[in-house]
Amino acid sequence: MSRLPGFSPQFDSIQQFILTLTHVVWEQKDIGQLADFYATPVVFQTPEKRLTDLSQFMRLTLEAMHSFPQRKVLTEDILCSHSAHNDYYAAQRSLACIQHSGEGFYGLPSGNTVWVRTFTDRICAEGAVRQEWLLQDRAAIINQIGLNVREFACELVRTRQEAGIEMLSAEELDALWAGGPEGDDVEGALAGLVERYLSMWAGGNSGVVPGLYHPAATLHGPGHVLRTGEQDISAFLSGYRASFADSETQLHHLIVRRDANEPVRLSLRWSLLTWHDGYGQFGAPSRRPISITGISQLELRDGLIIREYLGIDELAIWSQIYS
Repeated sequence: MSRLPGFSPQFDSIQQFILTLTHVVWEQKDIGQLADFYATPVVFQTPEKRLTDLSQFMRLTLEAMHSFPQRKVLTEDILCSHSAHNDYYAAQRSLACIQHSGEGFYGLPSGNTVWVRTFTDRICAEGAVRQEWLLQDRAAIINQIGLNVREFACELVRTRQEAGIEMLSAEELDALWAGGPEGDDVEGALAGLVERYLSMWAGGNSGVVPGLYHPAATLHGPGHVLRTGEQDISAFLSGYRASFADSETQLHHLIVRRDANEPVRLSLRWSLLTWHDGYGQFGAPSRRPISITGISQLELRDGLIIREYLGIDELAIWSQIYS
């Protein structure tokens, strides 16, 4: 009998299931096997769209492979939890090296080699992925192929409008990021850290919240940027805080892992429904309602964040500003 109830005997852990899916689809390019890993129907969400047809998902995957046929995918971490009903929640973080050698969403091929980080939260049950939230650092791709994210978003919105494609409202986009199980419960110091982290995004803070980051912390952020130390991280965050009005951060799912010989690790799927009403990271205020959808994976030392991997799709934000 499988040690992973409901799954093929070849998988003895949900991590192995996810790693096999990633290798078969993205490195072996066996798109046909998507049907072996995904349920029908499947609910598939990004910061901009929701799909329920596996054939649509397969088409988007083929388009991505045409634009970036050469790729090496490195899974950095998979944080998992499971319920008494044998439903598994897996939060995967991967870093891929891809070459832009085919025409597609990002335009004519540049030939450039690109590093891009992707966050994927999945609900898996009865041998297949049932629901997926996918967040890719598209700003990192655009920057590394030599384009400007702001100009790319403006042109993208114009093209969509000419094609009669209507963009979802900020409220609808925010709702896409909700759902799934409640996640892990936390209390004490860890609950305080999660609360401070969420309030850092929602409150009127100019940068980081005191007592949240380790003095030697690093933040891997959108656009393939690296920030080091509280002052540098605070400067990055202040650009966001200056751009958007005070509002409430919604936590949609939380995983806490306390594995032997590993730091305490957290994965948070969250969203922020706000207004673009200030000068900051995103230029002159447009006064438009904006949905910011994020996945944050944190590693702790001495109760403080020593390493953060912050997933935000800045192209999705710019697209809302120009829509």
